[in-house]
Amino acid sequence: MRNMFLAATALALATVTTPASAAIQNVPVPSTNYITFGGVDWAWASPCSPGGCWAGAEIDMSYQSTQGWRIATAADLLTGPAPSDFLDGSGNVICASNWFTHLFSHCDYGDATSGYIWNAPGPNGQNAAAETWVLRDGNGAVPEAATWALLIAGFGLVGTALRRRTPATA
Repeated sequence: MRNMFLAATALALATVTTPASAAIQNVPVPSTNYITFGGVDWAWASPCSPGGCWAGAEIDMSYQSTQGWRIATAADLLTGPAPSDFLDGSGNVICASNWFTHLFSHCDYGDATSGYIWNAPGPNGQNAAAETWVLRDGNGAVPEAATWALLIAGFGLVGTALRRRTPATA
């Protein structure tokens, strides 16, 4: 009986201290998992700092950076959203962590409302190493529809100009 109790206790402690591993989603972040604030897309990326809470918990920007996402700087956070802006109409936290890390699929709202945000002044003026937000400010690699239209129109003009050229006579 004692061995069974010890085994159950060890299993419970392992469950509490080890986060559930999930597959990172290497697809664009759905619009329901980020907010747009001041013309900038903001996503809550991790309940840890970009370097992780421990080894293996780092933020993976390898795919999402190709979509224009980058880690928010202290300057970005001065004009960025408040943690309360990441609550939907039902009081649920809008979170995109499983697009940026394979270890988490949640965001800690309580930490953020207490000021524990990576690269932001913490509640006692310190730089808190928790709760990472990322943003996409239009300077990313994802082309806009108008850019594609201009590119296609340019190819059309070049094609028309080449077609109208008269062949050289020998």
